[in-house]
Amino acid sequence: MKDFYSQGNTSCTNPNVQIQNTHSFRFTLLLLLLAFCYTSSTAQYLKADGKRIVDENDQEIILRGIGLGGWMLQEGYMLRTSGAQHEIEAKITDLVGEDKKEVFYDAWLQNHCTKRDIDSMASWGYNSVRLPMHYKLFTPPIEEEPVAGQITWNEKGFDMVDDLVSWVKANDMYLILDLHAAPGGQGENADISDYDPSKPSLWESTANQDKMVALWKKLAERYADEPNIGAYDIINEPNWGFENHESDLNGCAESKNTALWNIQKRVTEAIREVDQNHMIIIEGNCWGNNYNGLPTLWDNNLAISFHKYWNGNDQGSIQGMLNMRNNRNAPIWLGETGENSNAWFTDAIDLFETNDMGWSWWPLKKMGGNNPLQVEVKQGYQDILNYWSGSAGKPSEEGAYASLMELAEGLKVENNVYHPDVVDAMIRQPHSDETIPFKDNSLSKTAATRIYAVDYDLGREGFAYHDAEYTNETGNAGGLTWNQGYAYRNDGVDIQESQDSESNGYNIGWTEDGEWLVYTLDVDSSGVYQIDLRYASGSDNSAFSIHIDDSNQTGTVSLPNSGGYTVWDVYSTDDVVLYEGTQKLKLMIEKGGFNLSYLEFTLKKKLSDVLCQAKSGYTSENGDLIYLSVNKTVDASTISDASAFTLQAGETAITPTAVMIDSDNNRQLVLEVNGNFNDATTLSLDYTGDDILATDGTSLSTFEALHITNNLPLHILLPAKIEAEDYYYNNGLEHETTTDTGGGENLGYTNTGDYLDYHIAVSATDTYRVEARIASGGSAGKLAFEQLDDSGQVLNSETIDVPVTGDWQTWQTISLKMTLNEGRGTLRIKVIQPEFNMNWFNFSAYVLSTEANLDQNPVLIYPNPSQDTLHIRWNGFDKIASLKIVNINGSVVLEQKKMKVEEFEAFDISTLKSGHYILEIKSGKEIRREKFIKN
Repeated sequence: MKDFYSQGNTSCTNPNVQIQNTHSFRFTLLLLLLAFCYTSSTAQYLKADGKRIVDENDQEIILRGIGLGGWMLQEGYMLRTSGAQHEIEAKITDLVGEDKKEVFYDAWLQNHCTKRDIDSMASWGYNSVRLPMHYKLFTPPIEEEPVAGQITWNEKGFDMVDDLVSWVKANDMYLILDLHAAPGGQGENADISDYDPSKPSLWESTANQDKMVALWKKLAERYADEPNIGAYDIINEPNWGFENHESDLNGCAESKNTALWNIQKRVTEAIREVDQNHMIIIEGNCWGNNYNGLPTLWDNNLAISFHKYWNGNDQGSIQGMLNMRNNRNAPIWLGETGENSNAWFTDAIDLFETNDMGWSWWPLKKMGGNNPLQVEVKQGYQDILNYWSGSAGKPSEEGAYASLMELAEGLKVENNVYHPDVVDAMIRQPHSDETIPFKDNSLSKTAATRIYAVDYDLGREGFAYHDAEYTNETGNAGGLTWNQGYAYRNDGVDIQESQDSESNGYNIGWTEDGEWLVYTLDVDSSGVYQIDLRYASGSDNSAFSIHIDDSNQTGTVSLPNSGGYTVWDVYSTDDVVLYEGTQKLKLMIEKGGFNLSYLEFTLKKKLSDVLCQAKSGYTSENGDLIYLSVNKTVDASTISDASAFTLQAGETAITPTAVMIDSDNNRQLVLEVNGNFNDATTLSLDYTGDDILATDGTSLSTFEALHITNNLPLHILLPAKIEAEDYYYNNGLEHETTTDTGGGENLGYTNTGDYLDYHIAVSATDTYRVEARIASGGSAGKLAFEQLDDSGQVLNSETIDVPVTGDWQTWQTISLKMTLNEGRGTLRIKVIQPEFNMNWFNFSAYVLSTEANLDQNPVLIYPNPSQDTLHIRWNGFDKIASLKIVNINGSVVLEQKKMKVEEFEAFDISTLKSGHYILEIKSGKEIRREKFIKN
């Protein structure tokens, strides 16, 4: 079994939780309680010190925490249903009645979070906990007060907080109290605050506001002398439009936020009456992100919180908050984020901590896998969900109650599914590129050893695995499916529940070209192994390769069609040499379209039973080196000169100038070559010598026409369309998700001198039309296009003015003419004057409208078919004209009146659907019509 503890901060042994070596990672709790164990807290009060959060010793504290979402306040999605908690309660009452509902909720509150949860969090490496509180656990709704206008208290909520304080104290952690559901509810997003639109909200009721202020004063009075309370987070994610509520329900367009700042001032004043020790956290409108109208900070111990979901993890994504930190001279704290992939988690935390910012994830557990703990959905509760969704009948009262109590029992940490990959992505991976085993992959010398494909290493994307889609940065929950099967792990690797009877319950699916997985092997005995790959494929083109310590040991291996994606077969790869000790195996998906179940390793031969052979080769990115993978470790002392090697580059034979052993990999030779070839050249290698020996004394076998993969950077053949993000070098620009037609990303946050470089190959010296897709919500800008030769000298250049389009995602196509020289080189696109965003650039042949061709056809349109831009030229018309575009049904789909001639030079048709159209131009009494196709 693998111990998932990574760090702890306790002075005695806490209950240790270990992972069973099963597909569900169900907790087994091993209570290692010492008879005289004493745990004490050394926590000190946190305070805001300028831009930092520090303790009483002036040590900066980076809060690393998780919110206990779903415990005191239920949100529908966490229970695989919908609606605010009062709606969920009503549905449960309908099933089992009021009394049994209360029993269920008592069990829910008792089991959802216990000391074992907090002990586990501390041992994983977290130092703080954010508690989302529902006010109803502390005081009744104003409608249920025995005496209207008075405030009564319920000890249940306070007792729960007392328990939690004792648990975090035992682990020397900080607790941030967060009012997640304020009296009446603080936003139209009802689920997150249990808002009931039939009753007055927090903002519509003075009594609710008074109750909120009184609750905070009561909490502050109770915990004023408790240093393990890290801060008071006054109000979670307010989302309410005050100035124009009907058209701005969630307050994202709010310019003043007066009511929000006033209530937070009132709460601060009430807290300070009884507590001068604790830091107070404020949140903006629009789910904690709209800080418009924020007055001068009213307390010298305030921190500013924001929330971040489903966007990019570049500096620009948090720059606004960093500016606020600088301008307000106050610390900022990422109070809530999550609900994404492991890769997003790692990149986000790396970003936050690089900028000296603490964070709190969301949540610790729910019925879903992208959090450390997962509550399993049993069949009984699924029956209830089916009833609520209308797809099944109503369960009996007895059956529903039993299922609900089973659910409550499943909330306990020992019954949760633990996801070590999620914790590793948050705690270790932001600070390390190392990959570590997900499971114990020790290869036996006496029996076959099976490694399930889904048990690839723990580590960052690009180090432990590579997948085509691995984060959701669309701006929307569920906007991009990073794991097609949403099973087993939370990485980008697509995993599904398996129908293979020999699997561990899961397999990898939806494989794509170029994806790969890394497995750390602990080899017991050096030798020659057979590796059986269990796969299922409905494709005739699937292929893979196996790399040992970055040395390709198989070349590209084609997989036969097994007969379907659930028809499993085994492909055996023979004679793979593995050496005793730790090695990294990379399984490369050369051609996707197959599912993976497992790899099985069997020791078949001694090292001396196989020849020393070259297996594969590839070039460096600049083409001056050839890396040659050999199946055995090479004796460096036997390498002399490179004369026995010949590189065939197209029709040219090249003799390498030197050969040596790779300093990082003694199963790889490196050949130096001086030759003139490019990314389109086919390469192969011959060897006719006999002097190079493996460390076991066997000679490297001669070979001929060994394929060498050409890794020189691909040059974009112009004319073509270039996506802005397909650069090979970016100096200063940042990515963001675009709303332009076609989706994807655009580049922005431009500054003077920023530039992008692209490898290009121009097919012929000519004049080209260059189109740039831009958007600008700021000031007019200027953009330059430069063609550089291989030495960096400018061959051709042109500039173009960038207009203000009205918004940063309001897109327009602008164009210019540019001469390009035939050959290979670099296209540099440089910002002369900001600010604007860029989505793509299109190079097309520039059609000169000579008198001859315009005499034959007075209206010339090109290209035809066209994709986003239609170029229109004419002869004999006035300088002003009008335009109509009519579809095949005769309906006008686009019309522009009184356009200047130059506006027809590049006419934007990107909003048109694909199909056939008629273009009609009217100038004076003249009318011309031409057909065209929109792709």
